[in-house]
Amino acid sequence: MISGAITRMPGKASLLALLGTVPSGRVTTFDALAEKLGQPPALVHLMLMGLTEDERDFSPWHRVVAKGGAIGRGLHRDQQFARLVREGVPVSPAGIVQDMSRVLVSTFEASHERAHPPETPPEPRPPQNRSRGMKSHR
Repeated sequence: MISGAITRMPGKASLLALLGTVPSGRVTTFDALAEKLGQPPALVHLMLMGLTEDERDFSPWHRVVAKGGAIGRGLHRDQQFARLVREGVPVSPAGIVQDMSRVLVSTFEASHERAHPPETPPEPRPPQNRSRGMKSHR
């Protein structure tokens, strides 16, 4: 029922178009998208959660993270994690994008960002031990 309501929400096409400007190997936040669209961040989050499978296949939804760099915890978390890592985005095992200052796209004014991905792809990082406070689940 939510996805049907999302389809009728104003701004979904604008959101998908804006997502298309985030280059591979980079991320943006719900807050940055919301500011550009003139919508509350919670609505942007809701619209992204309600994307259909076809919309997920054809948009870089996985490049949207929380303000602090955390990836989602929903049904598509593993897919988002894998896609970001495949694009060279440094993500910790806990699901936090590392080096946000380098990979963050926070303004969408310059259309050249899409045409020019980062100069050099980030070097793969060795797996890290679990984050502080994380318990081992063996």
